[in-house]
Amino acid sequence: MDEVEETLESSMALTISIPQDVGVPGCETTTECYLPYEVDVAVGATVTWTNGDIAVHTVTSGTPSTGADELFDSSIFMSGDTFEFTFNDAGTFDYFCMVHPWMAGIVNVS
Repeated sequence: MDEVEETLESSMALTISIPQDVGVPGCETTTECYLPYEVDVAVGATVTWTNGDIAVHTVTSGTPSTGADELFDSSIFMSGDTFEFTFNDAGTFDYFCMVHPWMAGIVNVS
């Protein structure tokens, strides 16, 4: 596999982790509530979020200030669970945790 194929493959599937101890405020000051905080993927890419925390979380499109925009929502998922969403349109997509609204991230799709 050459470098171009590897880059395309990695831009089509990406994993974002929810690290331990983000169920309490503080991670937002370093943008480490979702790791990585901001990602760039290609149209058609599938992003998978993994909950590595002991707390329940959500991955909900929108922002805490404007609320959910109903593009995607994991509902509550437990420690060790995953949620995935395929981005079929270009754009910038904000998301947050409905349970812990200081947790936020961004997916850029081009």
